[in-house]
Amino acid sequence: MLSRVLPKLTDIHTVVFDFDGVFTDNKVWVDQDGRESVRCDRGDGLAFDIVRTFQRQGKLKANFFILSKESNPVVLARSKKLKLDCQHGVGDKLLFMTEYFATRDFGDISPFSGLIYLGNDLNDFSIMKRAGFSVAPSDAHPAICNIADLVMPQRGGDGFVRAFIELLLGINNFSKEELDELVSNR
Repeated sequence: MLSRVLPKLTDIHTVVFDFDGVFTDNKVWVDQDGRESVRCDRGDGLAFDIVRTFQRQGKLKANFFILSKESNPVVLARSKKLKLDCQHGVGDKLLFMTEYFATRDFGDISPFSGLIYLGNDLNDFSIMKRAGFSVAPSDAHPAICNIADLVMPQRGGDGFVRAFIELLLGINNFSKEELDELVSNR
């Protein structure tokens, strides 16, 4: 459900993703030695290839990265596979983003106005309230769904990230030729 209009690509400078419940289905497998594994959607990889194509073409200048409370190596492994920067082990996401933005120049506008944040749980609440635009999967905590600017029909880890990226980039409005060129030239 879209309660606000998506920002224009030119108005976005940062897109940040929580990890668990966004890239994953929020479940974890733990083996007898304590090693954890999670389930992610392979389609996210192509979505980020398309993002990088848009960036190379100058159609998108935003930075994309993962911001996770988890310090588990699985977060780093997945971010490396997706070629995404990752900040992990971050307990206070709002404080982190405030400090991150303090090192950048956004002119006279609030740095948070150009931020899109994708999250699903209560530890994302404060940053989602401050973000210029916030997005949640359909299975997010009810309090998160209530404040999100957009609640996608997909569940976390079930095509949610890819569906959002395709929506953001307007992929559904592309012709067959444009789609072919987009995925052929990555």
